[in-house]
Amino acid sequence: MSMIKADMLSVPGANIHYEVRGAGPVLLMIHGGCGDADVFLEVADHLADQYTVVTYDRRGHSRSKLTNPAEEYRIETHSDDAHRLLAALTDEPAYIFGSSSGAVIGLDLTMRYPGQVHALIPHEPPLLDLLHGDERSQARTIMEDLIADHRKLGLFPAFFKFTSSIGLQDDDGPSSPPSDEQKERMIANMEYFMANEAPGVLGYAFNLEQLQTALSHSAAQVRPAVGSTSRNYFPARSAEGLAERLGVDIAEFPENHIGYQVQPKPFAERLKEVLSSLW
Repeated sequence: MSMIKADMLSVPGANIHYEVRGAGPVLLMIHGGCGDADVFLEVADHLADQYTVVTYDRRGHSRSKLTNPAEEYRIETHSDDAHRLLAALTDEPAYIFGSSSGAVIGLDLTMRYPGQVHALIPHEPPLLDLLHGDERSQARTIMEDLIADHRKLGLFPAFFKFTSSIGLQDDDGPSSPPSDEQKERMIANMEYFMANEAPGVLGYAFNLEQLQTALSHSAAQVRPAVGSTSRNYFPARSAEGLAERLGVDIAEFPENHIGYQVQPKPFAERLKEVLSSLW
């Protein structure tokens, strides 16, 4: 395991727990809903031979506490946190990998701070605006049902119904079992996801034209990505829609929506390949 340096960064409204390992160009990894820095624990070790890998708990998750627990979830606030974290660590444009809602945050970061981005890999961003017709309606129903089911059925029934709707099975998860402490953090993050993040992502207005303008006036590149077994589910279909609109090829990665946890080493090797192909 690589040596990890952990620290805290004070940002407006929160203190951000972050971890740094490895050497080389900075690679910021932004986790999705229910996660924290630990979802990248194994994949980051496999990347640390070529990159300075930065992982963190997003505000409201695990060790990154909110000053105001009732704060409204906004994608823009989370991308501002990523902007401030990068600014504290490097003066150079960084590589960025974002998973699920973390991919949406990475896209917002690229739209508003393109000078900080060398290349972004948005892995299965759940952006309904990138879907067409019935697919968009069906995906909206899935997200709205998650929010409603959380209120009616409670945490676990709603969560497992949702994960099956995006192609995850009960036995999908980390290749190494989480500790009791990690399980406690994950449950709290699941609650935050369903009560705050899911409505926030659903209400986010993605501006494709702003992203295209940012890319045309900077050296940043975006290469959307999907899991090999999740291409029929709406987060992967959203990534394909983004690739189509940007006129770039889609990058396929091992496994599903959380392939970086299921097969961390093959996933890391594929990420190295994709990043090296961009420059």
